Amino acid sequence: MYCTSNTMFNPHSAKERIKNHLAYKLGLALIEYDKQRQGISQENFNSKESQNNKTNSPFSFKPQETLNHSIPVRGGGHSNPYLDSFTPLAFLNLLLSLYKLKQTHKQQQQFYKQTIQVFPSLKYPPLQSCKDYPESLSYKYHLAYLLGEALLQTNKTWYRGSYFTLHKKIQKAKEKYQEISYITKELKAFSQKLYEQIDIIELANSSQEIYSLLQTYKDYPPLLQTLFLNFSFFMQYPNEILQWLNSKEFKEQYINTNHPYPPLLNPDRLNAKRESKECNVESQRENRDSIQPYPNLSYESIPAELAWDLNLPLPRNYCGILVFFGLSGHLALLAFLYQCGASIISLSNTRYAKKDYYAAYQTLLTNHINFLTHINYMQDKENRKHIFALADAKVPVLINLRDPIGRLKHGINHGWYKSNQWIYEINQHKEALDRVTYGGQDKPHLDLLESVLKNKNIGNISIWEYHQTIQEIRNASSIYYLDMQEIVGKRTFDTMTQLSQEFRFPLPKEEDRKFYESKINNQYRYLLPIIFRVNEEIKILVEQSTYNIEFILGLNLSSSIVGGFLAINDYNKNELLNHTFSILQDNMDIISQLNLDSLGLQIKILADKKQSQEIAYQANHSNLKNDLQQYLFALKEKIQSIETNKVTEYQEFERMCAELD
Repeated sequence: MYCTSNTMFNPHSAKERIKNHLAYKLGLALIEYDKQRQGISQENFNSKESQNNKTNSPFSFKPQETLNHSIPVRGGGHSNPYLDSFTPLAFLNLLLSLYKLKQTHKQQQQFYKQTIQVFPSLKYPPLQSCKDYPESLSYKYHLAYLLGEALLQTNKTWYRGSYFTLHKKIQKAKEKYQEISYITKELKAFSQKLYEQIDIIELANSSQEIYSLLQTYKDYPPLLQTLFLNFSFFMQYPNEILQWLNSKEFKEQYINTNHPYPPLLNPDRLNAKRESKECNVESQRENRDSIQPYPNLSYESIPAELAWDLNLPLPRNYCGILVFFGLSGHLALLAFLYQCGASIISLSNTRYAKKDYYAAYQTLLTNHINFLTHINYMQDKENRKHIFALADAKVPVLINLRDPIGRLKHGINHGWYKSNQWIYEINQHKEALDRVTYGGQDKPHLDLLESVLKNKNIGNISIWEYHQTIQEIRNASSIYYLDMQEIVGKRTFDTMTQLSQEFRFPLPKEEDRKFYESKINNQYRYLLPIIFRVNEEIKILVEQSTYNIEFILGLNLSSSIVGGFLAINDYNKNELLNHTFSILQDNMDIISQLNLDSLGLQIKILADKKQSQEIAYQANHSNLKNDLQQYLFALKEKIQSIETNKVTEYQEFERMCAELD
């Protein structure tokens, strides 16, 4: 196949070879003839562009449009002004020129075949092996190529009168070109990288559907953004996606509500196999039994990373949602739920919402979970909105509350870890107790009030945004508000019993009643647990007697709460675990063994039983016993100081009134 152009033909260029196809040549001839018929040259085209549009010629276009993706003007009428204006002689001249072009092309092909029989080395390489092959495919969807194909298809059955349908084929080719041009233009504007990665053949096969989507949802940018970002997935499952996007349910649930994160697949169909009877989760549709699962798609077949991009809601294998607001007893409630045996997934790390979503997605595929949990003190509100939008099951929501003055008081008295040190020498009593700070000072102070009001020390003002946060949970079947006073002291056991019935988690056990009546966020919070190092072999763990370090670490690890009981990094957490592992496996409380005075402190001092003889020896031949007793005296004094220096509601209220004056 030799090119008719005077320029050198490069057989290693897929672009040049496609442009040398007969369809492309015929299409260019049709376009050139149409220009000449209307008396329009390339130089004066711009001055007569509007006139071309009015003629509504099926071939009218800008000359440059055969080589790019700009959009031609689509004809609006059903008549054929081009054919209507033909004279018999003009039509015969057109047919003659096309016939000559076809014959010349045929001769070139024959010459090429004869040549490679004599000189096989001159055979062109496969088109797919050319470096510019992916880019060259777009030339098959230029207007010239599409017009030429329409003409060739017509010519195959000319004896059946197919030329009478030529105009329809030409109009269809123009519309195809317009659709592809518009889609690629929008893709390129959205993302050059995405534009370069599209498969033009797949795009062309679905161009009518995509074009219709872009036109239909041009005023719904969230959907178009999701569609563009997942273009290859759309090409893989166009029927499933189009059926969903054109459904009444999609319009009612997402378009009419202007939902910011519309999914590309029907969540009801994805959840059809896993609607949890245990949770009594209500379906979003009344005829839920008629929802059929996708034949080739399921949560199991879609990776979590792709599911996030597709805006797929989390699998509905959970029974409730917990929304916690800081300074309102959320850690205590979490501890009580954990003690009951409730299963909890955290969605609190809104700075990295994707990671929380990935973890929750994988867990919910195979596990029944009691609660998705969100603590509203993170910074990224948009990610918070996103994560709530992807938790779409109709389940009850539990929200913890506390009176505003009480929240402010707790914020002032809250404190924070002063350092990440957890291991001390046996005689470092002062250092072991200097572990808490209150805004840079050693005791609570009213200057912290402004910081708490603006929530600078926790994240941002979102811990006060009750209404806005609740509005983002779109499918709550009901909302329960829990006053913190209901989980204080003797009320707690009855409260947890009632909640377990409402939210279907295990009942609290009677033998754990003392734990439920204890104060979780107490004066030991930042002081314990710690480890004293007696020597290289002996380590002693000091912890609360109400709950142990295994419980604390378990709560942190299970709920993924940053800044919960232990605000320590992974390195320090591993170090603490490594040092305490043997102690926790088989331990003894050395308070009684060394005959120490516990001073009424609710603590335990634990050591490895295997080291009992060595500890007894150290107690008799070193300062070990005296060091521990002195630490207990200092701990008692520190706790009394913490309690004494706490700001009261009266002080806080008095300060606020003074500032208002």
